[in-house]
Amino acid sequence: MPEAIETRKLDHLVIAAKESVQRPALSTFDSVRFEPYALPDLNMDDISCSCDFLSHRLSLPLIISSMSGGIAQADRMNIHLAEAAEAKGVALSLGSMRIALEDHGQAKSFQLRRYAPNVPIIANLGAAQLRSKGGVDDALRCIELAEADALYIHLNPIQEAVQQGGDRDWRGIIDALAQLNAVSPSPILVKEVGHGIGPSTAKAIAALGIKWLDVAGSGGTSWAQIEHERINENESIFADWGIDTVTAITKISNLGLPLSLIASGGIRNGLQVAKCLRIGASLAGIAKPLLTPALSSTDDVIDTLKKFEEELRTTMFCTNSACLDDLVRAPLL
Repeated sequence: MPEAIETRKLDHLVIAAKESVQRPALSTFDSVRFEPYALPDLNMDDISCSCDFLSHRLSLPLIISSMSGGIAQADRMNIHLAEAAEAKGVALSLGSMRIALEDHGQAKSFQLRRYAPNVPIIANLGAAQLRSKGGVDDALRCIELAEADALYIHLNPIQEAVQQGGDRDWRGIIDALAQLNAVSPSPILVKEVGHGIGPSTAKAIAALGIKWLDVAGSGGTSWAQIEHERINENESIFADWGIDTVTAITKISNLGLPLSLIASGGIRNGLQVAKCLRIGASLAGIAKPLLTPALSSTDDVIDTLKKFEEELRTTMFCTNSACLDDLVRAPLL
């Protein structure tokens, strides 16, 4: 089983870098437009982009979103990401840790705390694994293995449905998720993987007492298309499945649920980060823009994060926003 997972993870890493699995046409970021303020009473260098997350003070409202782990090709990549997260003061989310549970020799791929001692690290496990015998204990083990501050449980039903040998029996997951949230000493965060979370799912998650939700909307990497390309070169009819990030954040924010939202899915620059914060997200997650840099070097990842920071800071300067609290009140057109 671990060998099969390892092969699949390598396929995922290779295919995720291809443009054919990106769905930018689904993005609605252009529908959110700030009113420009032409008389900012600010020194741009003094603008604060910092925020609190998981008992840490971040320099930027960013999470390096889940990518991969448990394979040799990802080990060096994850070290680069962890070192860059530490250098820039952003949070780090790990890839799915299922392989580390099934092959203990792969645990080192997710043990990155020595590279990122001062920023939040979020462990990660698929929801389908929760319903297996010992699933809740396995989830808690992921937190321990990674010395993590929290745990992502990722929801990926469309990916599992189209994947050869995917987990298609999801009965009991809601109950298992409720049990995990009740016993975990660390916060449980729920996320999708790139097809989005809509209002109905958000209501169900909030009812469990979970406080953090990452919508991971469509408009970026399509995991339905990735799975399709593993066996077939043409377009999957489910490639565009889902709800885009802007719509998901807007609709869920309007529900007034006791949820803090993380925006991810198709975010490609700092202006889009600013837009997500303005419409209701507390942080933004990015993965695809960091994939190629992470395969190269820590410095390349840092340079990409600096670019996001500069674009976010420029947006704040041109909306007269000295801090993120000001940005979330900036007028929209």
